[in-house]
Amino acid sequence: MFIRKETEKKGNKEIPCPKQKGKGERLGNSANPPDPPKKGNKKNKMKGLIWNCRGIKKSGTSTFLRNLILEHKFHFIGLQETMQADIDEKILRILDPEREYLWKWISSRGRSGGILSGINIKFCDVGSFLEGKYMLQINIWDKETRVKWNFINVYGPAQDEHKYEFLSELANFCCKNRDPYLIGGDFNLIRFASEKNTGVGVHRHFGVFDSIISSQGLIDIHMTGGKFT
Repeated sequence: MFIRKETEKKGNKEIPCPKQKGKGERLGNSANPPDPPKKGNKKNKMKGLIWNCRGIKKSGTSTFLRNLILEHKFHFIGLQETMQADIDEKILRILDPEREYLWKWISSRGRSGGILSGINIKFCDVGSFLEGKYMLQINIWDKETRVKWNFINVYGPAQDEHKYEFLSELANFCCKNRDPYLIGGDFNLIRFASEKNTGVGVHRHFGVFDSIISSQGLIDIHMTGGKFT
């Protein structure tokens, strides 16, 4: 997972987020404009969930996610490899029984891939989104800090023949972002051999991946609580 705090780059035209429910999304409860933060109030720490669920309809997965979401009240959620061409209302009712999230997704290609992103509208307003082949960006206004930032949920291809296409899209999304952003997911790429439990060397595309990270000034947020995912 990576974060970029500041940028001066100009972006392309964004797709306005529809006011009503449409294909590929579900709106939660309507959100009022944020009130000015009150002096002396304790700020909530931002919490997010990013996970390759390897099949959102797999036995027990939706229930596990629901319990996790209800317990932690995440600000943002990014799931990869849903393996679903469409996320139906039944799944969303299980994940989000209190309807606190705005959901947006990218369909899987057959049983491969699929992305699902959720934003907690109690904490954030959603302004617009950008959809690519391998990633989904949601532009967010944090009600408490009154800061605009973007969340990019990524699922990179496992097949070698598609990795340059993925890296090109990744560079394009990063270059055209004017606001601070957080990008996370399953890149299906590693930077260092130590990141892999098999001990096998890095992938031949790591140089391009690393150059994108360096040129865009991305900060690698290292995992804690375990060495491997």
